[in-house]
Amino acid sequence: MEKIRNWMVAAALAIIVVGLAWVGHGTGIIQLPATGFMSELSVWTINGSLVVAFGLIVLIGSWKLLRDEPHGPGFGDDQFLGES
Repeated sequence: MEKIRNWMVAAALAIIVVGLAWVGHGTGIIQLPATGFMSELSVWTINGSLVVAFGLIVLIGSWKLLRDEPHGPGFGDDQFLGES
């Protein structure tokens, strides 16, 4: 489970970096190349923001959902379910 979580965190960070690059190009902060088709177009700022949000969802999901400890009280506990 630890390997899956590490890969998911790495993928989420890569997604976030790509989204931030798109936001940078869309806002004009990043000007490489100088005549790029993404420079200062608001559509890339919006798309980049959505990609960053998706990356954060993947990051939080992989960090919270793929942890090794139980997910709440009574998880896997037969007495919690009323069974003996």
